[in-house]
Amino acid sequence: MAQPNRPLHRCLSRTTGLLGILTVGGILLAGGLQGQDPATRTLPDHDAFTQVLERVVQIPRVDYALLKEERAGLDRYVDALSATDPGVLDAASREEQLAFWINAYNACMLRLVVDHYPIEAGGVGLFGAVRNRVAGYPDNSVWQIRDVFSRAHCPVAGRDRSQDEIEHEIIRPRFQEPRIHFAVNCAALSCPVLWPDAYTAEALDAQLDRAVRHLIRNPDHFLLEGASPATLTLNKVLDWYAEDFNGHEGLKTFFADYLQGSARERVLAPATRVRFFEYDWTLNDVRR
Repeated sequence: MAQPNRPLHRCLSRTTGLLGILTVGGILLAGGLQGQDPATRTLPDHDAFTQVLERVVQIPRVDYALLKEERAGLDRYVDALSATDPGVLDAASREEQLAFWINAYNACMLRLVVDHYPIEAGGVGLFGAVRNRVAGYPDNSVWQIRDVFSRAHCPVAGRDRSQDEIEHEIIRPRFQEPRIHFAVNCAALSCPVLWPDAYTAEALDAQLDRAVRHLIRNPDHFLLEGASPATLTLNKVLDWYAEDFNGHEGLKTFFADYLQGSARERVLAPATRVRFFEYDWTLNDVRR
């Protein structure tokens, strides 16, 4: 997920038999896939992640205390992400890959929070504490976790990955899909919400559209006011990553596809101004 000042980081493929293995990568060599556990030659069952999310997600918040108490399911899912063979992943469809990496980002973020929960100020050293204070980050913000976005902390497809790598080195450049900014969750109140179901290849397009429409319905993230000229105020993450939408004018065009009637006309009007809400980094924990 982006930093406020300089953004740096936010059907299963099954192969059976010799022919399938050759198709996946042409890498059936002595010492290659032979001898590996069969689980490493398929993509994870995302239903396992859905079972985790169903227990802890209370849109727009997450019950991190419960997740910490019952973390075994999350840990097993991350283990499945870790065991995923990179060749099998690369050979999967675009939808399978994108669903995999969105789920990986969200699962890894959840595990990182749980590993440090309850989050309190003081875990980032003197420099980090000064930075957080100057930036106004809350005491329970994920910024209180040292190197929260840049640390290679989560094993995915054969090696440890950071949140930055998953989002900015894999998802954004590889898939060119701006709707991911409504799907990856950085554990803050201003982040796009987590849903109680994992992303899947079969439902991916509908799930991404659902995420966009959910944001549009929330006046804390999308607010269209006035008429001539109108003002469109959006979630700050869309400012940080406006380039993925072809700039601020591109944001207007993007959202117009989800609107009708006068709302669509007002958003598309050349005089409509685009502004952004302040970003709330408060942990998206359930209220206690």
